[in-house]
Amino acid sequence: MNGSTEETIGTGPQTVYCGSCGGAMRVAPAHAHVAVACPHCSAQVEPKRQAGGAPPPLPPMQAPGAAPPMQPYAQMTADGYSWRNRWVAGALGILLGTFGVHRFYLGHTKMGVIMVVLSVVTFPFCFGGITSIWGFIEGILCFCGAMRDEDGLPLRG
Repeated sequence: MNGSTEETIGTGPQTVYCGSCGGAMRVAPAHAHVAVACPHCSAQVEPKRQAGGAPPPLPPMQAPGAAPPMQPYAQMTADGYSWRNRWVAGALGILLGTFGVHRFYLGHTKMGVIMVVLSVVTFPFCFGGITSIWGFIEGILCFCGAMRDEDGLPLRG
């Protein structure tokens, strides 16, 4: 070692640590300095070597009683799909689409509220108002996989 935290590359696989989640990975020497997919968090990261094979330092501790740091709410599964199911969203759209229930399920709360208001305002003129047709069509689109959740992720099928 020449004063840095990098180790020299040997002939066998090396243990490196993900710079994103800190998880340990075994990486072949030829791949030690290129971006690889972490098996723990699936992020494309440049693996960081630590002197002596030690794991990276832990993040600083927070004060007792302090609120935990906010995390983004994107609920993506490992295969890139949303945790929401397109069959559930489609059934909600066809059966309760008049009231925008499928929109609330997909996380589009503003559009769900708009559909509720439109269904209440237009209900006296025809059963369910214009939103009954709108909800039915969006239910079919959910079944076809054309709709996405609030994070822009495709629905699980």
